[in-house]
Amino acid sequence: MSNIVYLTVTGEQQGSISAGCGTSESTGNRWQSGHEDETFTFSLLNNINNTGLGSQFHGITFCKLI
Repeated sequence: MSNIVYLTVTGEQQGSISAGCGTSESTGNRWQSGHEDETFTFSLLNNINNTGLGSQFHGITFCKLI
């Protein structure tokens, strides 16, 4: 069974990208109180490698409601 994941997305220039993503207007009956500015995420994948010269971050991939 998977966990419920709430993701907050903030851009350096845009500010809060996930603002309003968790409201009832956005997600219908799946909204949760206290998570209005977070997105309900079904899966979250990231990849970080250590090459011996330091860590390399290869980005993040997530699936969410549309």
